Amino acid sequence: MKSVFRNCIYQGKNLYRDKSFLFWTLIYPLIMAIFFYTAFNGLINIELENIDIGISSQNPIAFILEEIEIVNAHKLSEDEINDKLENEEIQGFIDDDLNLLVKKSGVNQTIIKEILDQIKQMGSLNVPIEKFDFTVEYISEINQKADIVIIIFYSLIAMVSAYGIFPGIVTVSLIQANLTNVGKRINITPLRKNEFLLAGIIVSLILNLLSNVILLIFIKYILKINLFTEMKYSTIFIIAGNLFGVALGIFIGASNKQNENTKTILGIMITLFLSALSGMISPNIKIWLDKSVPVLGKINPIAIITNNLYRINLLGNTQTVIEGALILSIYCIVLISISYVFLRRKTYDSI
Repeated sequence: MKSVFRNCIYQGKNLYRDKSFLFWTLIYPLIMAIFFYTAFNGLINIELENIDIGISSQNPIAFILEEIEIVNAHKLSEDEINDKLENEEIQGFIDDDLNLLVKKSGVNQTIIKEILDQIKQMGSLNVPIEKFDFTVEYISEINQKADIVIIIFYSLIAMVSAYGIFPGIVTVSLIQANLTNVGKRINITPLRKNEFLLAGIIVSLILNLLSNVILLIFIKYILKINLFTEMKYSTIFIIAGNLFGVALGIFIGASNKQNENTKTILGIMITLFLSALSGMISPNIKIWLDKSVPVLGKINPIAIITNNLYRINLLGNTQTVIEGALILSIYCIVLISISYVFLRRKTYDSI
């Protein structure tokens, strides 16, 4: 146990001095968070304002529109309609036949259409307009983060959780005599590789979790975005994502003879690819894949973390928690076991 603790201290100091590790696990995630916040700032908090709707003086639903709180009904003549729409003084015009005229699409235009559809449905059910229920709330007036933005931030968190891949690669490089001078010294000592590997997993997991905490604090208190409503289950997937990243890094490091920089580039490519499929670049990609190749979302580790964070915190759904955690655990066990076999069999003719 003392040997593992001593190795943890050594590897912790080594990673702390590694500038590439500090950049990818600490600085790069903050840069990405700022970029996403800047790009989607207008979608993060959507506040509903009163909607201006134009109608004719004889419009049969005029009295209904006047009873809806978020609607300002303006009675217009035919000559005023186009000018009002062009100048955006009204968001839409409803004629006497309940046809909607708009100049562009948007949130307000969608709300007008929903209100109009509700009224038409009442008419199709032969319910007299005079008995229309004015207490129905067409829109719930709450400020809710847009789903697209949430998916992107959850995918970012999932990707950063997997950035344990970088210290995992470094850990393996330290015990390969053909890659580093430290590896040469370690291989001529009675140091047990399994103890050194265990220490590397522990240190990598702790340091990457600390970088995750810094990112989450930055998002919540600096960017003012509250992503989590259920921390217990969310923490499970963040830790599982970190462990998967470390396991993948160790596997990449142990499975080939490339230098550390090449392995790091490979790790970046893998995490970016998996993150793209989980919706970080565009949620539309994720939506399309979920419809066309649903199994891909169930086996992509980054997508598993993203989907579960979304379901747990926004939908209050914990049905897939056990399944997701089990799949990630299997990935970790398999990757670490195969990596250990690679390292155990590796010998050198001369050092």
